[in-house]
Amino acid sequence: MQSKTRRLVNMAVLVALAVMLMVTIQIPLFTDFLKYDPSDVPMLIGGFWFGPVAGAGMVFVKAFIYLFVKGVSGPIGAFQNFMASGSFVFFASLYYARHRSRRGAAIALLIGSLAMTAVMIPTNRVILPIWGIPEEIVMDMIIRVVTPFNLVKGLISSVLTYFVYKRVKSILENIWGEAPSKS
Repeated sequence: MQSKTRRLVNMAVLVALAVMLMVTIQIPLFTDFLKYDPSDVPMLIGGFWFGPVAGAGMVFVKAFIYLFVKGVSGPIGAFQNFMASGSFVFFASLYYARHRSRRGAAIALLIGSLAMTAVMIPTNRVILPIWGIPEEIVMDMIIRVVTPFNLVKGLISSVLTYFVYKRVKSILENIWGEAPSKS
């Protein structure tokens, strides 16, 4: 397999795994509508392996596919998912690209979690009223529910990614060979 084809196949496998996890595992945290799913783990692995732009692209494809597979929350939910996961994966991968070590991975995951949480504050400020949340309780809800949810989501996905990244990367490399350079 040529390197571009191998890269796309590896990315497609990770996106497929993420969609499968997103569809099958949904754990409500704090409310019935905020649910944790581990789909960010394969996206973080892809971002660490292929770089931040590829990681964000994979997240976009995951959100787009999910919209059609099980888009209960419609385009707004897919957009929210892209904003949360995209910022998480992009900023974590951006840091990890320059600091490829266990310590670098831990710091990258922390940065990604905090970036996701920060990005979702203004995003939810705009989106929650569209979903029918009364304007007067939006900021309270963001502070008391949405922000803690994003921090917990980031923590869980970070811990899972930290412990499985090298193993999953090794398995994929054994199947398809080394990942091509991030050109």
